[in-house]
Amino acid sequence: MKLTFKQFIVRLLIFGSPIWFLIISYFVLDPFYVIYSYDSYGSNLLKTYNRNRISTETFVRNNPKYNFSSFIFGSSRSSAFLTNEWSTFIKDPSPYHFDAFNDNVDGIAGKIKFIEKQGNKIANVIWVVDHDTFKEIDKESLIHIKDYRWADSTNAFNYHLTFFKSFFKKQYFVSYFDLKLFKTFRPYMDEFLEINYFYTSPSNNLLFPENIKLIKKDSIAYYYKNDWFPFKPENPKMYDAAIKEHHLKDLKLIADAFARNNTNLKIIIAPHYDQRLYNTQDKALLEKYFGKKNVYDYSGKNELTNFLGNYYEGSHFKPVVGRKIMEEIYQ
Repeated sequence: MKLTFKQFIVRLLIFGSPIWFLIISYFVLDPFYVIYSYDSYGSNLLKTYNRNRISTETFVRNNPKYNFSSFIFGSSRSSAFLTNEWSTFIKDPSPYHFDAFNDNVDGIAGKIKFIEKQGNKIANVIWVVDHDTFKEIDKESLIHIKDYRWADSTNAFNYHLTFFKSFFKKQYFVSYFDLKLFKTFRPYMDEFLEINYFYTSPSNNLLFPENIKLIKKDSIAYYYKNDWFPFKPENPKMYDAAIKEHHLKDLKLIADAFARNNTNLKIIIAPHYDQRLYNTQDKALLEKYFGKKNVYDYSGKNELTNFLGNYYEGSHFKPVVGRKIMEEIYQ
């Protein structure tokens, strides 16, 4: 029997209804928080939410009111430097935390260009640097993809297409709807979801409420009965040089912007749990571009890295460390 066009459309809608439901639900629910703008983000799902998007959108929404002029840059390790504490050292009531997961020098340069394009002055900066600062980022990684509003590596269409396709990969949507409906985090969701961070607004600090809760509940179990802290060798080797020739244009762009703005700059080489020294060649290049007096090296073995209690896990140190560093460098 030959179908009429109308009958074909009806059958297509009926048999394709599950797919249509998923497509419509993506645009209605905005599972990755990249379609719509939000006043605040609160708790999010670490493995699927993009920190570049949150940092950029929070800046765009709040900048007209606060006209930010003091910025913290870096990866999630910069979270130890809280804006409310930094404010007392620089006498600015409204600093902004413009970080991203594993942010690299290209991301920092893009954000600085974007800030200047909005007409903001860059009066004060803390830039937290480590061995990841000069690594390349996977452009398809959901948590690392750069915001199309300031990145040269993507455009709006490809940016949104990446997130849209990811909703259907490996049945991510199954985990999403399960958690949405039953409010229970199940072990199988670990591939896609991980409730961990909390984002403040308008300052955009990154907090660790789940870790803090576990430490308060049983600090012994937290620090000695899980695998969050990797083996630490007695004589850790220095990191290999990471700054390549193609990174120099970004370093120059950043340095020129800071010079134009007469920025009060503090570059902090992060105190990593592994106690490996930052590469001396890379450090010399940072000092060349930004001035030796503006680079503070807390890598290697020292008072901060010796104490296990200064860390949430092997990658992130606590705000108590950030506070101690700020007290030293702003004396």
